[in-house]
Amino acid sequence: MDTNKTLKTSSQSASEIGVSRNKEAIPFKEKLAYGAGGYANQAGESAVNQLVNPVYNLIMGVDPKVIGLTLGAMRLWDAITDPIMGKISDNWKGHSGRRKPFMFLGCLLLSIVFPIIWWASPDWNEHAVVAYMAAGLVVFFTCYTIYSVPWRALGAEMTPHYDERSKLQVVTSYFNELSQMTVPWIFPAANLAFFAGPEIGIKVVTSVCGVVILLTGLAAAKVPKERYQKIAQKQEKVQLIPAFKNFLGDPVFIYVHGIGAALLSSLLIIGSLGMYINIFYIFDGDWGKGSVFSAIAANLSSVLGFFVLYFLRKYFMQVEKKKLIAFALGLSILGSCSKWFLFNPEYPYLVFLLPFFMATSQTCFWSIWISMLADYCDYDEFNHGKRREGMFNAVSGWLMKASSSIALGVSGYVLTVTGFDKDKAGDQGEETFLMMRVLFIALPLFLLTTAFVMNKLYPLNKEKMVNIRMELEKRRGQV
Repeated sequence: MDTNKTLKTSSQSASEIGVSRNKEAIPFKEKLAYGAGGYANQAGESAVNQLVNPVYNLIMGVDPKVIGLTLGAMRLWDAITDPIMGKISDNWKGHSGRRKPFMFLGCLLLSIVFPIIWWASPDWNEHAVVAYMAAGLVVFFTCYTIYSVPWRALGAEMTPHYDERSKLQVVTSYFNELSQMTVPWIFPAANLAFFAGPEIGIKVVTSVCGVVILLTGLAAAKVPKERYQKIAQKQEKVQLIPAFKNFLGDPVFIYVHGIGAALLSSLLIIGSLGMYINIFYIFDGDWGKGSVFSAIAANLSSVLGFFVLYFLRKYFMQVEKKKLIAFALGLSILGSCSKWFLFNPEYPYLVFLLPFFMATSQTCFWSIWISMLADYCDYDEFNHGKRREGMFNAVSGWLMKASSSIALGVSGYVLTVTGFDKDKAGDQGEETFLMMRVLFIALPLFLLTTAFVMNKLYPLNKEKMVNIRMELEKRRGQV
């Protein structure tokens, strides 16, 4: 099929497809419920990424290199299970749908396993602690796959409307911001004098988080409708290996994921370096002040994120997605450069200016980028004649998590390369602090520039996507 030729329908016809159909708006209660599921999706994963280093390094005494390699290996495991879950979900013929039964099971398991990860004891020897951590992460990421793959697939099939997809992701981003407000406080809360020790506090606080994960996940598993279920029941089974080849052999798939993977890696590769700089460089090894400052900065980011989402939804839904992505990446680059001046032990409050760069860029980026993934599912059906959102999100997750595992694996070495020694507290030496600050800025800058180039190469704009939709509805009718 000559894709480019088919896409060259008139722009006038594209505008007449009915992109403003009110009947295609997702009911608000469905947006709200699906978005709530984003809290379960985001809180579980983000909390693990943010807590592993401070809990297992600072409390349990595990070498950060071991933690980084373990995290990397676990994410590779997660990347292996995603395609399997995608195939199962796409081919499921149950009357309750292809996605929702697995979301229900997944969030239930997540709520149980998430607190258990932190039940290791500093009294154990290091081998026992590492074994427990690794086993806990294997089980956690398996449960996370059961929930997250169907949840992301459901978001891609709730509407065929180009702009409505962005609106759905904006609502979801509100809940992501809520998770970003609460997750950074888990470690400071665990260190409150109220608890007998941080190893006790972390068990109690994460158990509360498990309840929240359960409630928000159940909302997403119950309320939203699966729009493409009837179409999917009539199609041939989705096969794993051919789907892998289709996706990974498509330059458009690589471009859109290159954008997301590069930005995500720019955050993960520096891991907990920001918190460590706060604690040991700015606050001379004071865990309490450093972690609290990091949590306050994260909360400020979330508050700013709410304002960004409001203006994004009210004024910028009609702006081309590629332009919004370019704006977000440019602001992230500017924010990364500003870290050199804002992380200053003489003026510690300057760190609170960083969210004005990063919160705006990150909030805008993820809302729009995830909407672009939903667009690609139409592009995939256009080329291959199947709705396979589950398999797409599985391969998408595989690629993102493979790149994440590399970034997380490197993150443990980043801290080691700087010469950091936790036993020296704030007396790390000027060379160590200089290296920490340089890597904190330089590594993200390289990856953000890569994302900017990928966005330039990505070809699917609004006109092309509306034309694709016109052709699909001619083939199999409207949904």
